[in-house]
Formats: sequence, C-alpha cells, structure tokens
Amino acid sequence: MRYLIDSDILVSYLEGAREAIQLVDGLVPLGVSLSIVTYMETYQGVLRASNPALSERRHATITARMGVLPFTETTARTCARLRHQLLGDGRRIRDRSLDLMIAATAIEHNLILLTRNLADYRDVPGLTIY
Repeated sequence: MRYLIDSDILVSYLEGAREAIQLVDGLVPLGVSLSIVTYMETYQGVLRASNPALSERRHATITARMGVLPFTETTARTCARLRHQLLGDGRRIRDRSLDLMIAATAIEHNLILLTRNLADYRDVPGLTIY
C-alpha cells in the first residue's frame, strides 16, 4: 500500500526536520503521493518564505519525487459522503474542509495518510492513518 503525505509532514520535511526527512525518504521508494490540497497549502508557505526562490526549488524537488493527485469529481463525491456522514454523527466539518478533501483523496486512492494531525482525521470513516 502506498502513502499520502499530509501538509504538516511535508512542511516539516521542507523545514529540514530530521525525523520528517527520514520518514519521507524511507517511504518514497514504497510510493508517496500528495494531494493537490497539500500542494496548495505547502506552496503558500513558499510564498511566505524569506527566500521564496530557494523555497520554491526545494518544494519543486520534493514534490517531483511524489505524485500529486488531483481533486476529481469522484474524490469530491467521496468527500461529500464523508462530510454528510460526519455531520450526521454530530462531528465538526466546517473548520476542516481542506483536511476532509485530503482524507477523501487518501480513501479514493486506497492510501495510508501520513500525518501528525490526528485530531482532524481520527474520526474519518474508512481512512487509514500512519
């Protein structure tokens, strides 16, 4: 099974955190992807960086090693079903729309989500978390 990397892990990787680098580099040969949502969130960090040109090169280098998965109509339907189910269960959905888009991408592609952000993913049905 392959992995989908969440924004928090990719940000740590891009910031040079040793643990994140070891984790991601160890999993890349097994197959690591990121959602277009994670790409967008981390690219926003590129724009805020003190050296945007260097940050963009680093971002491009690591994202080129991974596949970037689009948010398709099929993924949107999966996300809508998740939102509907969570809302019906009395769970919060409004403040974690982007997280649910990432979760839907992982579910749609049968990927394990690499994240430290357990609070926003723990209750998502059908999601496997690393």
